[in-house]
Amino acid sequence: MFTRYLSHTQGHIFVVGDIHGCYSLLMQKLGEYNFDFDNDLLISVGDLIDKGPENIDCLTLINQPWFTMVRGNHEEMCILGQSDLRIRDIHLRNGGEWFYSLPQNKQLEISSIFSQLPILIELKTCNKKIGFVHADIDSNDWELFKKDVEQGNYHISGVQSSYQRALWGRERIRHYCEDFETIQNIDEVYLGHTIVKKPVQLDNCFYIDIGSFWSKDLYIKKLI
Repeated sequence: MFTRYLSHTQGHIFVVGDIHGCYSLLMQKLGEYNFDFDNDLLISVGDLIDKGPENIDCLTLINQPWFTMVRGNHEEMCILGQSDLRIRDIHLRNGGEWFYSLPQNKQLEISSIFSQLPILIELKTCNKKIGFVHADIDSNDWELFKKDVEQGNYHISGVQSSYQRALWGRERIRHYCEDFETIQNIDEVYLGHTIVKKPVQLDNCFYIDIGSFWSKDLYIKKLI
C-alpha cells in the first residue's frame, strides 16, 4: 500500500515530527497538548525508531488506535537491511544497533510490520486535503506525485524514483528554487527527515523534524 486515505470523523487530529525512539518525550508532549487517547488521532511523518533509547516502546505505538504514520527511511532500512549488507552498514552507523541486536525472528517480525506502512497519507477534512510524506516531494502536483510513488522503487541510471525521494530526498528544502512552487491538488503537506531548528514553511510544505534526540523536543501541531 503506497497511500493511506483518512477522513476526519471525531476528535482532534495532530501531526508530529520524527520521534526517533523518544517515547517518554512523546508522551510528555501529548500531555502538554491534552491529547485525548480515546478520541484524537496522531499522525507521524515517519522515523519512529533509532537514535533514541526507547525503540521497543515506540514500536508499540503502531498498534494503538490513536496513532498512524508514514514510513520513514529508518523503517525502510530495517526492511532492506535484512538482505542488503550495504544498507545494514548504513543503518548500524545511524542508530540501528538496537535492531540488529534483536533475535533474527524478531527482526523479521518488525520488518514485516514496517513493510505494511504507507509511503503517503492523505487526510480529508470538511474543508482541507492534507498530505503527509517522510522526506521530500519532487512534483508540484500531489496527484501526479502519488502516481509516481506507486511506480515503486525503480532504478534508472541518473534518475531517483519518487518512491526513493519520498523516503530519502531533501531537494525541495535544500535547493529551493523556481523549479519548486506551491503543490497543486493538496492544501498542506507535512514532512520530516531534514532537521530544522524550528518548523520551516516553503509554500504549502511544512518541515517539522526538530531533531528530537538531540534537541530533547518534539514538534506537535493540532491540525483540526
